[in-house]
Amino acid sequence: MNQYQQDIAGLQPTQMTASPVLGTETQTTYQTTTQFEGFPIPATNVPVYETVLITADNVRQAIGALEEQEQKAIAYEIFLGVPGAYGGDYELIFNDDGSLNIPNFQRAVEGVIGLAVDAVAYDNTYFLDILQRGDVGEMTPAELAKAFQDRVAEIKAEENKRVVNYIDPVGLQAALNDASASVLGRKMTGPEMKEFVSKIHGMQASGISSIAVGAQAEQFAREAAPVEAGAMDHANAAALIMQAAGIGGR
Repeated sequence: MNQYQQDIAGLQPTQMTASPVLGTETQTTYQTTTQFEGFPIPATNVPVYETVLITADNVRQAIGALEEQEQKAIAYEIFLGVPGAYGGDYELIFNDDGSLNIPNFQRAVEGVIGLAVDAVAYDNTYFLDILQRGDVGEMTPAELAKAFQDRVAEIKAEENKRVVNYIDPVGLQAALNDASASVLGRKMTGPEMKEFVSKIHGMQASGISSIAVGAQAEQFAREAAPVEAGAMDHANAAALIMQAAGIGGR
């Protein structure tokens, strides 16, 4: 008896009418008959079809009787088909040694059973099919394991995406205008400011965490209008010379 069976064995069995019905299935049995419409015939096995209810207790007992590999397959099915049952956390499925985490598995199964109960009113067997993968599963345990690993890789890739807190464009434009007034003697144009913002945001997106915005703004202004920057440099140099010589206003 595996751990899941041990856990559910301690529960008091419910009556068929008390356990929620999740769906129905057709069971086939065979009866031997020696007559057909009153006439004797050789002994023949005749199929007898019966529609039976599938209850939550039926599902619990069936899952509890499975080997761990099949229980893992159901855990994969649940995570892939109803990720909310595990809270979207793949690390809750297994223990550190790779064995199935039974308490978490039971909670996930009960969560899906609850969804299956709600789905009965809509004649929707999606959740029941997940719980009965031995009957309706289209993927082998190995295929499910591969699909699970692929999904985990996707989740890890999403988690590793760096969150970039971009510098406020308004602040960048103000820094550029300050630099432009000093370097060029004028404000930057709209297209020039957009280009500068795109440049700084691009540097941030590439992973550069420390950016000297003032220095970048001055360099950008000089490269945007080198002739104007050169003329402004000459004018500023001349002003300094005149100031040093005591010429001009204070």
